[in-house]
Amino acid sequence: MINRITYWILVIGFQILVLNHLDLSSYIYPQVFVTLLLTLPLHLKKTYQILIGFGLGLIMDLFIYSPGIHMSACLWFVVIRMLILDRQDLKEHANNKLEYSVRTAGFSPFFYTTLVLIIFYHFYILWLEGIGNINIEYMTITGISSSLLSLTIIGVFQALKLNKYT
Repeated sequence: MINRITYWILVIGFQILVLNHLDLSSYIYPQVFVTLLLTLPLHLKKTYQILIGFGLGLIMDLFIYSPGIHMSACLWFVVIRMLILDRQDLKEHANNKLEYSVRTAGFSPFFYTTLVLIIFYHFYILWLEGIGNINIEYMTITGISSSLLSLTIIGVFQALKLNKYT
């Protein structure tokens, strides 16, 4: 439990203190903190998952000064995650109270789920930020580049966690 809390604090701190202040390009805004929602334990009730998504989105909105954008995106992220995971055979892992990760789900299902959710998340927040002045070219370039960097960083996190268990 303490390890999980420490991990959450480190990931949120990394997002707020490092990734939110990266100035690589005007097209790259990685949102890696969503890995916390992605890897929620499989046995959690759906209500708790939604509350956790709401809380994490609210925390990010408070630190980033965005008016509910991340909260809305996190709620949709959790709902879509639940829909995708319901199609995967993870009942045994849920009974063992494991978190969703490469180790528990396997590389292909985890990669597919992560890819879909990360791309959705980035395009959703870009769409919300751009309402009234949507620039398709900017949104496409930013969404793809931010998603690729986020996927890479999440892959590194998963590799580090996988090495910890082997």
